Parts: sequence; C-alpha cells; structure tokens
Amino acid sequence: MSEHVLVINDLPGIAKVAGMSNLPLLEAAQFEVALLPTLILSTHTMGYPGLVKHYLNESFDEILNHWKELDTKFCGTLTGYFADSKQITTVIDYLESIDYDMPVVIDPIMADFGKLYAGFSEDFPEKFRKLVKYADVIVPNLTEACLITDYPYSDDLGPNDYPVIAQRLVDLGAKHVVLTSIYENEENKDEETGYYVYAEGTEPYYHTHGKEQTWFKGVGDISVSLITAYYLLGETVKDAVIKSSDYIEQSIQHSLNVKRDQKLGIYFEPIIPQFAQEIDQLRKQLDNN
Repeated sequence: MSEHVLVINDLPGIAKVAGMSNLPLLEAAQFEVALLPTLILSTHTMGYPGLVKHYLNESFDEILNHWKELDTKFCGTLTGYFADSKQITTVIDYLESIDYDMPVVIDPIMADFGKLYAGFSEDFPEKFRKLVKYADVIVPNLTEACLITDYPYSDDLGPNDYPVIAQRLVDLGAKHVVLTSIYENEENKDEETGYYVYAEGTEPYYHTHGKEQTWFKGVGDISVSLITAYYLLGETVKDAVIKSSDYIEQSIQHSLNVKRDQKLGIYFEPIIPQFAQEIDQLRKQLDNN
C-alpha cells in the first residue's frame, strides 16, 4: 500500500493553520498527502477583514467518490475543520465503506471556551459523536470533548474531570484520547498547559509545559500534524505527544523571536529540517527491523 495520507481540512491561502500546516509537516515526514479541502479561504477567520470563502458543496462528495472509484487506498486519515455537518456524514459513509484497516486521527474542530464557534450548526456535536467510533486517536480541547460526550462544561474543569471525559470518548469508540489545553496541578493551572493522554486499560499520562503569555493561532494544527506523523510510523500516542510537544515549544520560540505579523499564526518552518532528519532516521530504523 502507498503511503498516501488523506487530510480533510480547510485550506487558507495566507496564514499557517489547518491544511497549510498539515501539508508541509506530513510531507516532511515523507508521506504523500491527498488533501480534501472542506473549505477554501483567502486567509484564516481571525483578524483579517474582507475574508473570501469558497464552499466545496457537492464537490466535496464528488472528490472523495472519485478517489474511491480510482481504488485509492490511504495509510491513514487526519480530519480537521468541517465546513458543514453534512461533510462529516460523507466521511462516516466513506469510512464505513472501505474494506481495509486505516488509522484515523480526528481533530474535532468546532468549539472553545464552552461554546460552538460562530456559524457552526447545533448538530455538529452529534455528528462528531458518530465519527468518534472510527478514531484511533481523537485530539479535542475540553469544550469539544464536553460537547461530544454531553459532559457539563465549566471553566473549573480539572484533573478530576479529565478521566471521566476521556473514558466517555473511549466508550464512543475512540482507541486513544489526547485532551489538549489542560493542567495537571491545581496550584500551577495558570502557569502550565499541555495534554492528557488516555487509553482504556493503560495508565493516563500528563505532558505539560509552561504557558506562554502570547497566543499564536495554528498551534493545534501543528500538534495534530506531528502526532499523526509519529503515530502512523508506529510510535505510541504517548511518545508522539512528547515528541510533538518539543517541536511546538521550539516553534513558539521561533514565532516570538521573528518580526512578522502575529496574525499569520505560528512560525513553524524552522523546525522542518530537524523534524525531517529525525523522521528519516526513524524510517531507516523501521527498514532495518
């Protein structure tokens, strides 16, 4: 089977988010990327006036059906932003129809700070609830995880809640859960952020780091791209999160040090050579085993 990875995400022309992050990082990991855009935009949706959007409408279904007719097989799938809930149903139907095992990583982009993003219909959580069944790895923030699992959201959610929320996602079918933007210790909740990694029957794992005062759009897109690359190459989810987090911290530092418009998002390009070299070594080890 080829090493084509199916990436389902929106595609902004300017700014380092969504497909513009997934593509270069997965290709640096030597995967061939088949990008199925859910939406094409002139920029991302925050801070740019006069945003231009192009909806795929029926073309979304037609592209996926064409690839199926060509008998294109993928070694993995990464899903991100969906422009409407019908696209989620299309992907579910596709995953149900294929006759081979394919790892699926889901970034259920739809909400933050306790509510759905503007323009998202109320049926998004229900549709993601059905998509979770196919997830080898799901990487939600707390709001998204709560909406999917019908767990009451509050700003006070903490370490006592994470295991319950994660187990609910596992009960829906996810094999591994990576909750993002969490804290491990109550006394450090304003200074730390990171990941809670959970799979049924294993010891949960926290991976946190210092919280930067400056926020860059696109951190989650880079994180899930790196996690997907490592996971598809056989790393455990825990190790994928640890290795990805190191590159995120480096990218944030590059973004803080360079003079550029912060709206462009996180500046991750300088990590690509080191990441590509690491992946090359990992692939050679796999070839020798």
